[in-house]
Amino acid sequence: MLNIREYPPNLLSKYVANYSIYRFGENIDTQLYPKGIFEIVFQSNTNFQHNTSYSLGWQSRPKNFIGGLHNKSYTVRTNGKNNFCIAVAFKPNTAKYFIPYKLHSFQNNIVDILDIWGNGAMELSHKITTEKENINKISLIEDFLLQKLIQQNTSIIDNAIMIILASKGFVEVGELAKKIGLSNAQFRKRFKEEVGISPSQYCKIVRINTTLKLFDEGYKKSLIELTYQLGYFDQSHFIKDFKSVTGCSPKSFKKLN
Repeated sequence: MLNIREYPPNLLSKYVANYSIYRFGENIDTQLYPKGIFEIVFQSNTNFQHNTSYSLGWQSRPKNFIGGLHNKSYTVRTNGKNNFCIAVAFKPNTAKYFIPYKLHSFQNNIVDILDIWGNGAMELSHKITTEKENINKISLIEDFLLQKLIQQNTSIIDNAIMIILASKGFVEVGELAKKIGLSNAQFRKRFKEEVGISPSQYCKIVRINTTLKLFDEGYKKSLIELTYQLGYFDQSHFIKDFKSVTGCSPKSFKKLN
């Protein structure tokens, strides 16, 4: 069983959507789905493994890491008791204010925070480990991130993200490039470097997350009705998108969840 408790940001509300504490049951596998956002994850121990579309079976995870944008679902396994982690969920396209690298290198990848922030990350890890109260752990993380904040202006890619989210992912990439004043090639290159994934992949993830939200809310209508409500032209396109992100059909997903 997976238990989740969310906490709102204090000093970083412009950039962070929430801080979540995930508590895992003993020796369970948890399926996770792409959200279209970067996360920093602080694990209670090293008893975590993952199995992804890009790994060779089960692999150990760093204790604390940055998770880039994934375009397929993956599974996390915990071994032993009392496993939990704290996840910092960034708002769309705000990880760039903290990570001093082009973000496409993080796609379908996790990177130890020691490789990004060195000794500062090591000190933070020690403080979190010795602190007993979760709310104080979150305060330590927020203070650390505030020190790493990179001052920069918003970009035209931020405008593109707003259009994608407002349309729930149903926007043609070429038209989007034209709206913000870039060629298709320029737009794709800048989007991938700044957001961490291609615009077409990002749009698809936004579309499927809209679907998952409806399922969470207890959506009862038929698959055909759902297809057209979402804005797809046909059912086969919707099912193909859904499978490519979650690994199963919408019908199978509803049964499993």
